[in-house]
Amino acid sequence: MSARLGGVLLLLGLVLLPACATNGRKRPSRDRATRITEAPLRFVFIDLGQADAMLVVYRGKSLLMDSGESRTPEDAEKYHVVGQRLEELTGKRHVDYFVVTHYHRDHIGDEKELTGLFGLIALDGVTVGTLIDRGPDNYGESGEKGETQLGYERAVPQWLQTKKVLAHKVIAVNEKVDLGEGLSIDVVATNGNGLLEALAKSNPAELDGWPASENDYSVGLKFTFGDFELFAGGDLTGLTQHRDFGNKQEGYHDIESSTAERVGDVEVYRADHHGSAHSSNECFMSVLHPEVSIISTGENNYGHPAKRAYDAMASSGKVFITGGADKRVRGHVEKSIVGGDITVLVDEAGKRYSVNGKDLRAKSEEQEDSQRPGRPLKCLGENAIH
Repeated sequence: MSARLGGVLLLLGLVLLPACATNGRKRPSRDRATRITEAPLRFVFIDLGQADAMLVVYRGKSLLMDSGESRTPEDAEKYHVVGQRLEELTGKRHVDYFVVTHYHRDHIGDEKELTGLFGLIALDGVTVGTLIDRGPDNYGESGEKGETQLGYERAVPQWLQTKKVLAHKVIAVNEKVDLGEGLSIDVVATNGNGLLEALAKSNPAELDGWPASENDYSVGLKFTFGDFELFAGGDLTGLTQHRDFGNKQEGYHDIESSTAERVGDVEVYRADHHGSAHSSNECFMSVLHPEVSIISTGENNYGHPAKRAYDAMASSGKVFITGGADKRVRGHVEKSIVGGDITVLVDEAGKRYSVNGKDLRAKSEEQEDSQRPGRPLKCLGENAIH
């Protein structure tokens, strides 16, 4: 071999080496630079592993929707980052509104272990202007309160007394949350939208034998800023089904269908119940038809996100997943996993938005209507028990 040929082969090997070295490994994702320079409205879906927290910052005011605890050991302390994000974006560890979607540990943490919301207040120095929740109601004689709900109800009076929380409000459908002029925040779901209350009257044996899942009570909010619309609904359920956990029985009830008409077409859908198989039903997804779906999940053994739900979101638009997925579905959803926080910025006019640096245009009502033929405006709901 000539010296010249050897040099060429060596140079070619050096050029190809980086590509070979990364073969079989996922390259870390990097956010692109958005062209949005003025963003009065920001949503941050904080990666807490298999838990939830959505921080909304609007012209200096803030709303935090859930802050839970992951039961996965490597993610159990991630909730501490919520206070840090709040301080980074607002300059203080005070949130104007904290919205509790429902009483599950992955959404509000644990009173005894001081995780999630309890840890934010007791350990991280976060204070709350107004604490919003669904209230104490559980329908059906056997609808006993879970330990997380009882712990929360014990804590609220103490927080109010010590001024760590300044006010407490039980929210109802059709009410609004005021975060500032120009941004509309509508309550579109809570306490099963009256369906559970009606069922308790018409067929009490159903709820007595199969108490409604806490997920069915979730608070849902619709955010509207100009043409931009976003929906977030905790762990809302999209089908009606009995579930037997051995010594515990519960029922899932289709609450999504009664919520769909109040939500309508949106740009961004924060996936219900971590993209579970029991949520994001076909009609609901057809009404919302989101351009972007964001799923809050980490490593888990719940099957989150379910292939059926993920595929429904992907057929409508782009999908972003915060931390990870059940290993049984990871290969199917891998391309959507960010491995960190997901940030949505909305421009001053409410006509453009970005998701982790990817710029998109919000649709006007006229554009939404023009794309609606063949899609429903509302859902009749699913009444069958499976």
